[in-house]
Amino acid sequence: MSYQTVPLSPALGAEVKGIDPTQIDDVGAEALYQLWLEYHVLVIRNCSLTENDLVRFAGHFGPIEKARKMSALATRPEIMVISNIRDGEAALGALPDGELFWHFDRIHQKVPNKAGVLHSIELPSKGGETRFSNMCEAYEALPEETKGKLEGLTALHTYQYGQTTSTNKQLSEDTPSAVHPVFRTIPETGKKALYVCRLMTDRIMELSEAESKSLLDELYDHCERSEFIYEHQWKVGDTLIWDNRCVLHARNDFNENERRLLKRVTVGDTAAPFE
Repeated sequence: MSYQTVPLSPALGAEVKGIDPTQIDDVGAEALYQLWLEYHVLVIRNCSLTENDLVRFAGHFGPIEKARKMSALATRPEIMVISNIRDGEAALGALPDGELFWHFDRIHQKVPNKAGVLHSIELPSKGGETRFSNMCEAYEALPEETKGKLEGLTALHTYQYGQTTSTNKQLSEDTPSAVHPVFRTIPETGKKALYVCRLMTDRIMELSEAESKSLLDELYDHCERSEFIYEHQWKVGDTLIWDNRCVLHARNDFNENERRLLKRVTVGDTAAPFE
């Protein structure tokens, strides 16, 4: 089976047309998976999906994980709600407000997740766009001297749940943390990806603190260069899946007084990152 694809930027991303995400057979699922490996971010427009549909669609890309915290706005344990909708002062969804720094989901875990699927239900009139950055291209564009310096090195990643910026991170003995290679390899393609992020990466383990900070600041700026980025302008009914192994993502600010509701399913992985 072949689908019609429309590239969304020179760096990454494609809209997939001629597909009903609720009616995908094994042949169609394999074709979609190969497109995902090629473009890293896939978008399907104008689809109204139930939670069951969303979980079934995500399952074509790997095993499904349960959400860390259930929301009153979801009925299935696999659904993570991303929303600023509140019951009084209490947010009913995760990461409710404002800008969200560049990150890989769950890079602070021993086995980070493989992919994320988002489905948009309510959106503000403007803002709240999600930006994606291609870390395979970022790796390829690194100077050879920098590649040589970083080859074989590892980095520590930590995260304070709910934090949307890297400032004022409060760490404790219970803070989830993990050490992963600075360069990781995508198993299906053999491509290398730069694997650090501004929100969660603390330091490069094999370097002094000063050298680590200097080099990480340089890498963050490199990762966030415009030529690697696709910015998704959400429309109601969009379903989007990204490769969390080689794609950074971030969120633009939006009006906190306008409702924003997306539902997410997390696709798990079976092995830790390797170089």
